[in-house]
Amino acid sequence: MPSPEIPAQIADDQSSESIAAAFRAQAYDLMDRSPIAAAHLVLAAATLAPECDDERDVADQFSFVMADFAMGLARIHHRARARL
Repeated sequence: MPSPEIPAQIADDQSSESIAAAFRAQAYDLMDRSPIAAAHLVLAAATLAPECDDERDVADQFSFVMADFAMGLARIHHRARARL
């Protein structure tokens, strides 16, 4: 499946706000196929550039859960790289 196109103005602008906007757009497109992937993108967007206090609160609350998950993924990644 091809990756979603990122609008040129977003691809050229690497600000946190621009990256967060791209994540939100991708999350919108992914929601029907993979709500979990979409949720990760929305959380990433909220940690980069929250649009409101509610989004900031959600990002803060879930960052603790995601930190453990991210550390687990990092261990798996490092083991896989060591095998290669």
